[in-house]
Amino acid sequence: MYDVCVIGSGPAGGVLAKELAEAGAKVALVEAGRAMTAQDFYYHAWPYDFPTRQKPRPYYPSEVTQSIRYENCDHVFVDRIRAVGGRSIHWNAVCLRFAPQDFRERSEEGIEEDWPLTYDELAPYYAHVEKMIGICGERNNLEILPDAASYLPPIPFRCSEVIVQKACARMGIPMIPVRKAVLTVPYDNRPPCHYCGHCMEGCDVGAIFTVPNSMIPKAQKTGNFTLLPNRLAREIQVDREGRARAVSVVDTRTKHEEEIRARIFAVCCATIESARLLLNSKSPQHPNGLANSSDLVGRYLTGHINSMTYGYLKDLVGTPPVNNDGATDHAYIPRFNLDRKKRNYAGGYGYQMEFDGFMYPYHARYLKGFGESFKKCVRYLEPGFYQMGGYGKVLARPENRVTVDPHQVDSYGIPIPVIHFRFSDNDRALWNEMREKAKEILDEARCEVIIDASPEPTGFASHETGTCRMGRDPRASVLNAHGQAHDVKNLFVVDGSCFTTFPEKNPTLTIMALAARAARHMTAEVRKGAL
Repeated sequence: MYDVCVIGSGPAGGVLAKELAEAGAKVALVEAGRAMTAQDFYYHAWPYDFPTRQKPRPYYPSEVTQSIRYENCDHVFVDRIRAVGGRSIHWNAVCLRFAPQDFRERSEEGIEEDWPLTYDELAPYYAHVEKMIGICGERNNLEILPDAASYLPPIPFRCSEVIVQKACARMGIPMIPVRKAVLTVPYDNRPPCHYCGHCMEGCDVGAIFTVPNSMIPKAQKTGNFTLLPNRLAREIQVDREGRARAVSVVDTRTKHEEEIRARIFAVCCATIESARLLLNSKSPQHPNGLANSSDLVGRYLTGHINSMTYGYLKDLVGTPPVNNDGATDHAYIPRFNLDRKKRNYAGGYGYQMEFDGFMYPYHARYLKGFGESFKKCVRYLEPGFYQMGGYGKVLARPENRVTVDPHQVDSYGIPIPVIHFRFSDNDRALWNEMREKAKEILDEARCEVIIDASPEPTGFASHETGTCRMGRDPRASVLNAHGQAHDVKNLFVVDGSCFTTFPEKNPTLTIMALAARAARHMTAEVRKGAL
């Protein structure tokens, strides 16, 4: 019998387990995947080193990627990784605070709902996580992007980013050093980045924050922590009063089942899998799925709407190639449509740049020609490469949802998730402006070639949220402001699925801050006998 069973070892589960173990709780961290090793990554390999020109990714086993169905869907992608550390082992590490107005969408723009907590309530936990993991960047005094108390030195701009920053300045658009959980100086017994390759392919020295290199060692040091890998959660079982009493798991190596018992359970499986687990956890006490008396588990699925634009800067094309790899994006363009002008959409967008990296000629597939002249053109343009990835807000709507299909199961006999998702007119109007503005910026930066790589909206970019949203009213939400289920007091959901709404900013820093806040709440409630 553990004090707390945390299900899912990504940024949410990793931070939550570490915080609880340090507070004195006996914690089990359950993970469906295995621990990755250095042999699972190909840190410095080129695309042509692999027969299919794609790096093997063992943390995406086919049993996972194939056990999902998209039904009546626009073009969206759901990232379902299975490994100790979750998405932290291959993320881009961009860490952005939400702004005060991002928690008040109803009050500010008359859309969606206000969160049941404010920026000021979450700010101390943002600061706690930022100090704990190490964030590079600089203070920019922007209303829409609150600063941390302090940052590690920012990543230097490349020549291309300096050119585009000057173009943005002429347009009145801020372009700032990126804020990332990447070390630029030694920190927390980890070395700094040496700019060797692509952050999302793993980091061989640990300069980028991951759960395995930062949270698990600290949790293990307490003596209160048990890691249970290779255990896929089938369902959470309840007692006669309807409280969670155990999680039934399948050993992914042997397919044997076992129960893991605890006094408190925290679901941290990420948006799709958290909803799937609760919907599959039916019982006489919870016939519609666990914590689902509101029928809102799975609903309000949202994520980012994305665009991709490539440009080739006249000032750099044809110049001798240099090594521009390392730390992927060095710059960020925050939301800038805050001038209160009347628009045909609500919400905002920002741009992350250069995260595709420079090891692959992305423009080659869009150029005409063949043979020697084609290759010369590819090589001529490559030094001027500039990528702009747009990330825009998507309205959280109840019809966009996750369900489960009891008649279609995965290789372990568990009903699979089904994704139902359509972009709204608001989403598409925002996307149109985001896409066109990227072209305007690149045109102002004197790009010789501009390629629109997203003729249609795409979605999520592994930033999906919603499905178990927070709220004050149990009839209109699944969780309270601490991630605690309205229906099941010893059950918490602590990942992106708890978001009430979702702005244009990356979700992970907010996920980790909410996890730290939930850990503090659990500890306080247990100590006063209320949980």
